[in-house]
Amino acid sequence: MNRFGRTLRRATAALVLGLAASLVMLAAAPASRAPAPKRIAIIRAADWMGSEWGEDAIRVGLLESDLEAGRDYELSVTSAQGDLATLPSLIDAAIDSRASVIVALQDPTLAVAVQRAKSMPIVFHLLSDPFAAGAGKSDTDHLPNVTGVYAPGFGDAEQTRRVELIRRVLPRAKRIGILFSPEDKLSVSFKDRMTKAAQQAGLQVTAVPVSSAAEVGDATRSLCSQKVDAIELFGNAAHAGFAGLIQVARDCRIPVFSPSPFEVMQGAVLSFAADFQEGGVVAGKMIARILKGESPAAIPFYRVQATKLVVNPGDASRIGVTLPPELVKEANEVVGDSAKK
Repeated sequence: MNRFGRTLRRATAALVLGLAASLVMLAAAPASRAPAPKRIAIIRAADWMGSEWGEDAIRVGLLESDLEAGRDYELSVTSAQGDLATLPSLIDAAIDSRASVIVALQDPTLAVAVQRAKSMPIVFHLLSDPFAAGAGKSDTDHLPNVTGVYAPGFGDAEQTRRVELIRRVLPRAKRIGILFSPEDKLSVSFKDRMTKAAQQAGLQVTAVPVSSAAEVGDATRSLCSQKVDAIELFGNAAHAGFAGLIQVARDCRIPVFSPSPFEVMQGAVLSFAADFQEGGVVAGKMIARILKGESPAAIPFYRVQATKLVVNPGDASRIGVTLPPELVKEANEVVGDSAKK
């Protein structure tokens, strides 16, 4: 073999050996890691069905923003279970875990988050008044680390509407009962507004305070003994104890009217409330914008304007109440047995 041939053979062998060495080095090198999912800490003031549904709507908003659970984010959910004194420790735990965003569900949670998470991004949802919680002065003039979705829905006009709906369902009603949470300022305000609207409509009102979910059953029995014709409820403790409320109310054959559409699915006969389905998706998209690097300061608060009337003719009939057909037709949603027909 001539010298050129021998040189070519050596060069080829060297190239093969070099490629083999490179492959060995690549195999031994650590694989590049994808960024770890960002942590979203959802904190509830109380457990009631609206909270769980709100979380589902938030997930929809995240998905519509091209963020996937497990890949881009992970959720942790904690709850004060109606014991508002535990909220500070839940907020502090989220801070210590270095969550990327705190999601404050319900008014009391936001009030505590504003005080304790001064720089961490906060997105609120399922609440009525972020301004009372100290989150800002207007939808665009707010704390730089806070944004979210709210729906007043409990002003004089809305409470008047709720009373009108009760009168349409129960034209002979004389007295309504209200369960409310005295530790929750907004709950007290809602109770006072509805009392005023009911009295203006010629109805008497019996209001019973509940400080925990465990008290709700006995409080409902108290309303039964006072011969109320209908029951309304406001406040996280009252909602957290809804299972006990509806059981006693059914035994007494007293219809329950709720500001939560989710409780209509559990036996309340009617709900008039803000459309938080829309709001939850918006909140999820706000969280996505923050996870992608945008500051909450640049994201205005979103006020839910739309309302929903939800009725449950089936559970109403089981306690001897017939919802007017025209009211059922007006409803945005019909749940229960009648919805299947």
